[in-house]
Amino acid sequence: MRNSWTLLLLLALSVQSLWAQQVAENDKLAARASNLLSYIAVGYGDAIDKGQIIDTGLYQLQQDHAAEALDLVRNLPDKPGRSALENSMTGLQEALSRREDAEKVRRRANEIADRLAALYQMQRSPAHSLPSASLAAPLFQQRCASCHGRWGQGDGALPDLRDARRMASFSLYDLYNTLDPNVDSVHSERVDGDLNSRQRWALAVTVAAFAVKNQLPPSADLAERYPALISLPGMAVTRPIELPTDARSALLWWRGHPHLIRSLEHPLTRAEGLLSLAETAYRGGDNAGAYHKLMLAYREGYKPLQQSIEMSDRVLYSKLQAQWQTLRREVLSNAPNTDVIASIQNLGTLLGRARARLEPMPGGHISYLWAALLFALALALGVSLWWGLRWRKRSRL
Repeated sequence: MRNSWTLLLLLALSVQSLWAQQVAENDKLAARASNLLSYIAVGYGDAIDKGQIIDTGLYQLQQDHAAEALDLVRNLPDKPGRSALENSMTGLQEALSRREDAEKVRRRANEIADRLAALYQMQRSPAHSLPSASLAAPLFQQRCASCHGRWGQGDGALPDLRDARRMASFSLYDLYNTLDPNVDSVHSERVDGDLNSRQRWALAVTVAAFAVKNQLPPSADLAERYPALISLPGMAVTRPIELPTDARSALLWWRGHPHLIRSLEHPLTRAEGLLSLAETAYRGGDNAGAYHKLMLAYREGYKPLQQSIEMSDRVLYSKLQAQWQTLRREVLSNAPNTDVIASIQNLGTLLGRARARLEPMPGGHISYLWAALLFALALALGVSLWWGLRWRKRSRL
């Protein structure tokens, strides 16, 4: 009997190991396809100008990228939505053949990459905070400077990493993806094979910083207008070129200096971002990763403001406490995806209400105007009294 249980346990562990390996392989295929699509989005415009081929070799490379990306997607597990994704990729190939406008191709390639990420639950953002650009600066000099130049200038052989317009077409995740030899064939195993995920994210930040070197930081009010861009996953997955001009310039600077803007990030926004990552991980079958991100959201986003929420709104506080417990229990018990996703979304809604509850009222600035007006009136009254007393003294003389 004991031997039977042992065999069953070994069989279960073997099946789990094979499943984990297959998930990892699928992740690589999806990341590789996303990497190729980002190269098409950025590089096609250098090969085609107004329907004319200006670089034959680069144009052929874009077509090869599109064909390879389609093959990779066809090797991913079939699920609802994959057929439509394949049709979109076939449409991209046809657009390349017709030498369509570079802006249209860019938008099409990026849209397909985002749909691919959503369909296969790609983890495109780190759970940990992004480091400063200086952390990986020595690593860049050791591994990258010989090809890309000491300051990313490319030395004519490679694209200039300081070109803000070009770099705006990449998300931080796109840059991260180019540093994995399992995903990108440009960077060999010899150069980047021993880098861990944290080092790759640090290098991505270092590269992003080249495009905004010596530029002044954006106005702090932009962080209030675009809070999702100073938080993860927004900072990691958003391409600046797709944003309004002011947000584009701000994101370019923020993602090159993430350590300088942490004080601008609302803790509850941080919690909401981590919950989004937890949902992606759970959808993809990574229950341990989902739990880790859930606990980070609690410790780093919710807990610092827990007492403030309780003092501000006890009913909302009670609902939040109960929802945290429910979600934690569901993740630990491997509850169905629908239950966990619903709980995550409910918790996100409650956190949004708490953030709005703690922030100043939209008309809060009016109180400052009233205070200024009252101060001015008091000052005028004081001056009037002083002048009146002085006039009375003079009249007596």
